[in-house]
Amino acid sequence: MAIRGAVSRWLGSLHLGVGLTMLCVLALPEPVLGQQPHHAQTPYLIGRGMTDITGPAVGMPLWGFGRPDQISEGIHIRQRSRAFITVQASDAAHRIVFVSADLGSIDHHMTLEVVERLQLRYGKVYTLDNVIISATHTHAGPSGYWQSRTDTGLDGRHFPEPFDAIVAGITASIVQAHEDLQPGNILINTGRVADAGVNRSAIAYQENPQSERDRYGENTNTAMTLLKFVGRDGTLGMINWYALHPTAMNYYNRLISGDHKGYASLQMEKSEGTRYASTDEFVAAFAQSDPGDVTPNTNLDNTGPGETDVETTAIMGQRQLVVAQMLFDQAEEALAGVIDVRRLYVDLSDYAVGDDFTGAGTQTTCPSAYGYSFAGGSTEDGGGHFLFSEGMTEQSVWRDWLIRLIIGAPKWTEPVKTCQRPKAILLETGTGSPPLQSQIRSITVARIGQLVLLALPAEVTTMAGRRLRDTVMRELGDWAEHIVLVGYANGYAGYITTPEEYGLQQYEGGHTLHGRWTLPAYQQIVSQLAQALESGAAVVNELPYDDWRGQSVGLALPVSATKPPPGGAELGDAVTPMAARYAPGDTVTARFWSANPTDNFPKRDNSLLVERKTAGGWRGVADDGDWTTWVRWQLDAQAYVAELNWAIPQGAPLGDYRVSHFGFDTTGSAFSGTSSVFTIAEEDGR
Repeated sequence: MAIRGAVSRWLGSLHLGVGLTMLCVLALPEPVLGQQPHHAQTPYLIGRGMTDITGPAVGMPLWGFGRPDQISEGIHIRQRSRAFITVQASDAAHRIVFVSADLGSIDHHMTLEVVERLQLRYGKVYTLDNVIISATHTHAGPSGYWQSRTDTGLDGRHFPEPFDAIVAGITASIVQAHEDLQPGNILINTGRVADAGVNRSAIAYQENPQSERDRYGENTNTAMTLLKFVGRDGTLGMINWYALHPTAMNYYNRLISGDHKGYASLQMEKSEGTRYASTDEFVAAFAQSDPGDVTPNTNLDNTGPGETDVETTAIMGQRQLVVAQMLFDQAEEALAGVIDVRRLYVDLSDYAVGDDFTGAGTQTTCPSAYGYSFAGGSTEDGGGHFLFSEGMTEQSVWRDWLIRLIIGAPKWTEPVKTCQRPKAILLETGTGSPPLQSQIRSITVARIGQLVLLALPAEVTTMAGRRLRDTVMRELGDWAEHIVLVGYANGYAGYITTPEEYGLQQYEGGHTLHGRWTLPAYQQIVSQLAQALESGAAVVNELPYDDWRGQSVGLALPVSATKPPPGGAELGDAVTPMAARYAPGDTVTARFWSANPTDNFPKRDNSLLVERKTAGGWRGVADDGDWTTWVRWQLDAQAYVAELNWAIPQGAPLGDYRVSHFGFDTTGSAFSGTSSVFTIAEEDGR
């Protein structure tokens, strides 16, 4: 069972770790129509949207580390989908959607479903070509939203409710952005983030040529690129891209969180007055780039600069936030020019790559396979299963036998083993009819004025990202001044390492699914897409995606077999009395009899409210989406207790406060409870 826990979620939860022209026009919100006279001053129509996509709070495996004991127990901060739409004012057919979602990964089926739902509302205005959905890659969100191709548990299993809730939330955020479209400008700025991440696979990075490494002063990508969206009445929001793994919340964590990127988004939104109560509030997306080998755990032992993982999360988020705020405040360069996109489906199970990109003659990619070192995990982020370690290249008969015995994995085949060398194969997933995971990848190169977006369905290491950006920029004209690599976009295909890094078979190499020539393959593909974008040539996309929706075995969410509260207590009653007095810096804890929130998922109303007594009545100061609060559900005498916590900020006003809890019982009926009043006062002697 230990191996099942460590490797059985290799696809779904481990890093392991989608008519008519006139009708389309009529579907646009009113501000879109008749804006062409303004495009010289405001070259784009812009809109933003944000929705809650928080997953089941109790009883679900968390995505990322693949540990069987890392099961959700509650919420620290909520998961959100943040969407931006940019439309070319002179030609509304040219537009692009960008979504940053607080998820571990994007299953391409989610992108398919989102686009189909948008087309039901807007016709062909939105397509697979102009919608980019990217995950922040948090390792503190529930898994179970992938479309599974097997009932053996190999890919994290498929729970229809989370899949549908995420799709509905992402779609709703895009709809909000569409309805928000207005004339505006986009300002771009770039800068450097210092001390926010280190290379966790420096030994692999050193395998790259010395002459190449000498071109760069650092072994991580420290660049942040930021877009500031300015509408008719002021700023609407911003997107920035920065490369840092969200593994600050480590595998001991049991609470849902957006990790450091969620922290930074929350803090910037709050500072701009966002209260998550309307559709016209400021949206701050701290999006992901190419952090394949970059960890926030700067001590390289699963710990960072903070005393706890929560402190490290805040520190890393704050370091990104400080730079983002500076870039936002100082942004002056306006994007100007056309919006255009080229996208392609490519089957990477046997893709021929020319000498221009391999430097070793024509080579081919391989059917996907995971290596032993994948199961070993990244040592610097806590490692994986004790039977495996980074750097393993020798196949083991007894390990292979044990894997097949316990998790039912098919035996690897000799052609794939030869193609993937020197990888010791843990799981072969790219062969069979159908293969255990799709081999078809969606790859996008787009432009908004002088900015290029390279959207890839993978985790890209630092040097691989540099080569990919260089490859694209070589094919483009002088108009291309900025480029962002958007990782974890419109799918998830493991890692992209350089061929040199791959040979060492560190964790990232073991998770480079298509073998040594994966990076050159992507380079060849994005080169062709960039050439088409530059020349205006169309890209013929004849390869269909092997859609698995409707064929996955859908599992029911875990149902709690619990009893009512004991001793005649009711849901919402206090379990223990509150303390009467607290000081700034203390943590308030209130415990209420409750019910498992997963029983009523996807109902996800606020479960916690902190209020302060004012002359005008009780006023809310924090809820379960705030960084200073967290909620944990646990069993007590076979009944659920919700423990609500609020870390009182140092600057909190003194006075009387109370805490309330909200939930739903097993019939779906709402219940609530409120604590006794407590006082926040300065400690004696201060």
